[in-house]
Amino acid sequence: MVKRRSRNKIIPEIKQNLTGRIPQIDLLKGIAIISVVILHTWQPAIFLLFGAPYHIYHAVPILILIAGFTGAYAYKMYGSTTFKQCYDPSLIIRRFKRLLTPYIIFWVIQIILLVFILKNSFDESSLIMNFISGGSGLGAYFIPVIFQSVLIVPLFYILAQKNPDLMVVVALILDIVFEVTMLFSGIPDRFYSVLYFRFIFAGALGVWLVMTPRRPVSWIAVGGLISLIYLTLSSYTNLFFSFSKFVGYDAVFHAPAYLWTLILVLTGLVLLPKNVKSLPFRWIERAGIASWHIFLIQMLYFLFVVQVVLNYIIFPLDKILPVGDFYTILLNLFGGFISVTFCCLVGYAWYIFENTWMHKKRAIANESHG
Repeated sequence: MVKRRSRNKIIPEIKQNLTGRIPQIDLLKGIAIISVVILHTWQPAIFLLFGAPYHIYHAVPILILIAGFTGAYAYKMYGSTTFKQCYDPSLIIRRFKRLLTPYIIFWVIQIILLVFILKNSFDESSLIMNFISGGSGLGAYFIPVIFQSVLIVPLFYILAQKNPDLMVVVALILDIVFEVTMLFSGIPDRFYSVLYFRFIFAGALGVWLVMTPRRPVSWIAVGGLISLIYLTLSSYTNLFFSFSKFVGYDAVFHAPAYLWTLILVLTGLVLLPKNVKSLPFRWIERAGIASWHIFLIQMLYFLFVVQVVLNYIIFPLDKILPVGDFYTILLNLFGGFISVTFCCLVGYAWYIFENTWMHKKRAIANESHG
């Protein structure tokens, strides 16, 4: 008798390679971080022309979902099951340190440049607030959100051990309650934007992918269809015009959009190669591995370096090229190529340097103890 393949599972088993990494996840992170740089480069009209609400706009939600996925996967791989194991102080400190060390370096450099180049001034309270809120620059909100995820994802994982489906439903309800509260409370957008709670459903979906034995095609398809309709209405109609948080690019950062984010991640897990051999995929994989450093570099880039690129490359080309939509698209593509190349090369170089330095530091420490 031929054994039928279960319809409940829609992605194959995901395994780590010898380095402990999952190639498809690194590739997804690489695509997402490259998309973040492009999002900060191109003009809004270009994105709508290429249907960005259905793919590139989901760059940050994909990174949030993957953070939930990798956190849960690590706990599961190491056999962590209890609250004490998941919130072991040494583990949490190590994870914070991995994020905090490059962030502190970035933040100090940024403050120096802001003071001496842009002539900004800071007092003690404004410096503290700047540090807590992720610094200055495009996408700064993402930094405190990721730090919060280190503390919240373990809780999702603990709840998902008993019932992953219930966990993700609870996360959805909490997400909606938070959104409604923020919508009618009048709390400033700056405070709202740095809270992980607006991404809580996306993070929970990442944990759910790891913890659930079932991935029903029908339910995911229905959820994806709802997200597709929501994204279309919010991006290409005036239906949500009265609610600015649910229009255009901002519409992606809400619970109704995250099931489409899930579909994008599932598609990547199925279609992206398990063994990265070709050069383009190796570049994307490396961008994914260094995604945190690249994100920090792109913030500095769009605060300072991009001014040089605009003044000495883009603006002169803009004067030479004929006027027209085609040439506007061409200029955006060229600007995006420069931005992605610079941010990825510098971010990856920083990542390699930091890891080499840390490796030597550990080696010296081991020798001294020996």
